[in-house]
Amino acid sequence: MKRSMFLFLAVLFSLPRIEAQCPGAPITLSTQAQINNFPTNYPGCTEIGVSVTIQGNNITNLNGLSNVTSITKSLFILNNPALTSLNGLSNLSNIGVELTIDNDDALTSLSGLNNLPFIGGSLDISNNALLSDLTALSGVDHVNGYLGISFNPALVTLNGLNNVATIGRYLQINNNNALTSLNSLNNLTGVGINAATTGRYLSIGSNPNMTTLNGLNSLATVGAQVDIAGNAKLATLGGLTSLSSINGYLSITNNPKLTNLDELANITSIAGNLTIASNSMLSDCAAQGICNYLSNPTGSIAIASNAVGCNSVAQVQAACAVAPVRLIAFSGKNEAGAVLLNWKTADEYNNAFFQIEHSTDGTRFRPIGQVNGNNDASGTSDYSFMHMQPAGGAHYYRLKQVDFDGAFEYSPIISVFVREKDVEIYPNPTHGPVSVYGDDLEGSIRVFDFTGNFIKEFQPDGIWSFDLSDQVAGVYFVEIQTGNHNTMTRIVKE
Repeated sequence: MKRSMFLFLAVLFSLPRIEAQCPGAPITLSTQAQINNFPTNYPGCTEIGVSVTIQGNNITNLNGLSNVTSITKSLFILNNPALTSLNGLSNLSNIGVELTIDNDDALTSLSGLNNLPFIGGSLDISNNALLSDLTALSGVDHVNGYLGISFNPALVTLNGLNNVATIGRYLQINNNNALTSLNSLNNLTGVGINAATTGRYLSIGSNPNMTTLNGLNSLATVGAQVDIAGNAKLATLGGLTSLSSINGYLSITNNPKLTNLDELANITSIAGNLTIASNSMLSDCAAQGICNYLSNPTGSIAIASNAVGCNSVAQVQAACAVAPVRLIAFSGKNEAGAVLLNWKTADEYNNAFFQIEHSTDGTRFRPIGQVNGNNDASGTSDYSFMHMQPAGGAHYYRLKQVDFDGAFEYSPIISVFVREKDVEIYPNPTHGPVSVYGDDLEGSIRVFDFTGNFIKEFQPDGIWSFDLSDQVAGVYFVEIQTGNHNTMTRIVKE
């Protein structure tokens, strides 16, 4: 008996080990049977190293893919008229290149994609007749390629995109008939940030019920052109108040309810042409950002077929010349536990007052005080305001200049950092240079990537700072010695 048991175990352990079998070439699953049989046809396969296309008239669910955790190439889910659920993908936590969900007319939500932290390439959600819910994408914090949301007639909200901070190429939101605003893109700071790629732009077009661009309140930079066109009910560019840099052209056309461009006051750079045309009710184009461009254009200018006041370049230039207040300086600094704000104007006309607005995230502002203006005044005027006892951290301020007739304009946003902890690093997020603040700073500054791998070490030479300009965008950890202990803090490189 013992000899038989020994022989059985010897045979058992001498059998060859069965390795996971995954597709070796791009695969198309075109029937429900192929979905159901995937675990049998590819036993043990959890990480697929090729592109996967799911496309078939009788596919109703993807439950046969429940063991798949990673697709290192692209996933295309398209032309599946009977597909009602993506729950079979609930273990999928990585898509290396592109995710496309197109022409799946029975799909109402993306439930099943809840574990995706980012999209390695592009995300395209288009032509889905019943899709109304994107909340399953709330874990996605960046899209390295483009983000396209188009021709989804039942989509009423973008809830689910609220954590997307950057988009590498372009953002296109077009022809979504039920969408009224961009609501949940409030963490998006940059579009077209991958300088090495082409096709970097922001396009908001032909959304017939969109009334505002609210939701883009954190957007500061677009890597190429901005095109806002054909939105029949768009009455305000609310949401673009933080936009400062457009590294291409700006085009605003065929938005018949738009009346002013006030929200473009903070634009400091437009690198290409300017087109403002065929907006039949648009009479006020003298936002400071537009005025700045007209005084020093970097491309051709086309302003026509708008309402009187914004019907030609000459009309807008004239309106810019009589802007009620010309702000020539606005700054803030720490002052004995408070933040002192100072600003200076050159010539004032019809200036009633300045409302001082404060934010801790650079997006949501609230009024904290008011300073009277000088009505009509020539020459320069100096103003100040003290924000008492702000909490530690980053603080953002802007001025709302209000005329006697109720018209108003916003100043550029400034930031002031108030130190609270033993060690603070600022700015965070950063585009490269970082300053370190703290007591009893010692030793060196060591930087690690998000997996804990050592990246580099900085040796301060009297000035505690370091530079991540040569590092790729992402999350890093910084180790700094203070006294007899080390402090580890997190920083985001944009």
